[in-house]
Amino acid sequence: MKFDFFIQNINFKFAVHGKSNVRLIFNGKSIKNFRISKNIKKINTVQIIFSKENPADVKSFAVLERVDINGFNCVEKFKTLPYKIDRSKHNVKNDIINNNLYFGYVGSMTFQLEHTNDLLSQAAWILANNEFNPVKWPKKGNNFQIKDLETVSSNAKFMFTGVHNLQIQKIQNAFENKTIKELRKPLKLTESRLELETWMKKSKRFKLKNLEKFKNFTLTLGVHESLQSFINRATTLHIPSKSYEGNGEMLEQKNIKVLGLNENKFYPASSVLLEIPAPWYNTKKLLELIDKAKKQKCKIAVDATWLCMSNEKIDIDLNDVDEFYFSMNKAWPLGDDLRPGFRWSRDKINDASTFSTVNCSYPKLGFQIFFDLIKKFSIDWVYNSYRKDAKTLIKTFDLENTNILWFAKNKQKNQKNTIGPHYDLDEFVSLVNLLKFKNKYFW
Repeated sequence: MKFDFFIQNINFKFAVHGKSNVRLIFNGKSIKNFRISKNIKKINTVQIIFSKENPADVKSFAVLERVDINGFNCVEKFKTLPYKIDRSKHNVKNDIINNNLYFGYVGSMTFQLEHTNDLLSQAAWILANNEFNPVKWPKKGNNFQIKDLETVSSNAKFMFTGVHNLQIQKIQNAFENKTIKELRKPLKLTESRLELETWMKKSKRFKLKNLEKFKNFTLTLGVHESLQSFINRATTLHIPSKSYEGNGEMLEQKNIKVLGLNENKFYPASSVLLEIPAPWYNTKKLLELIDKAKKQKCKIAVDATWLCMSNEKIDIDLNDVDEFYFSMNKAWPLGDDLRPGFRWSRDKINDASTFSTVNCSYPKLGFQIFFDLIKKFSIDWVYNSYRKDAKTLIKTFDLENTNILWFAKNKQKNQKNTIGPHYDLDEFVSLVNLLKFKNKYFW
């Protein structure tokens, strides 16, 4: 019997009737109270022995009423385990039967109980159980859940998959008490753009050359709107085989010729979409692709979603880039609720984002909060605040570093808990939840 989560404790509950007796042997040791919380190995041998004074006494029997694993009743899983009847006590044709949770014949059943007990699995279960959230992750489908074994074990499975927004209390305290009345005014677009670009230029980890030369500046909801607009304007699109999952979903049922980047050959005058940095690819090689694509007169868009959390120093010359997308939604606890994002472009793009920016119909709250926060926090503040803790976690859980602070690689196995056909972030171990609770639990 195998459980794909970490088992902290097991509690067997028997109803014993008449002159009968039940013994529980766990890894060769007799368990008097049927409660197990110590010495649980990865693979455990469990033996249940049933006996009674008179083998023919039908009023002497036992019933396995519950098997609580980590506090959740899993007794149904034990119904079909084979039970071996003691033929010296009973004259039966078949000495092996399904126990069906009922013990009437003198005999025993022996089985193995396996679970995932590595340190990362332990942390996953602790967080899934102790920090249970009624809003589920992944968020597709029904967004809400009740706490039971199925949901908690599923949450544990996906605990370190993808990326969650790190709830940084110091940043949250800076905006959560503001009122809608304070935040509903529109931005002074020219002044706000200059303020943003000046703030970004102060980074000690990345440089964006020629950002100010883009003619157009557009407010967007995260980078999703910019990505969708670029994809929908393309007829031939070069895109890496692994990227943000939404790109793949938006390309479904589209009459767009999609080409990869593996051979570094670009179809003349095609569209090229790159994430820089990207956790799957070497940043230097991605930057080299810009020069090669421009020689073929391609239209190039760069999604800089992960830029503010890059583990490596990056120098990007945007002179050959046609569109540049940026947000702090992977670094700040603004998350899906506010999602301020920005697009720089050479040409005016006639899409919904441009229309809402020009006509001042964009949602004001997220942008007002964003520009208030950049007065209080440097662009490198989150990275600098968590890089040491991230390094410690990588060492503690025996992981490997990647080029994005939030992600690590599992040395022991490929993470791969597929969420969808276009989802590739499950190759990594997300450190966000470990960082969030780093002072509360054993890590």
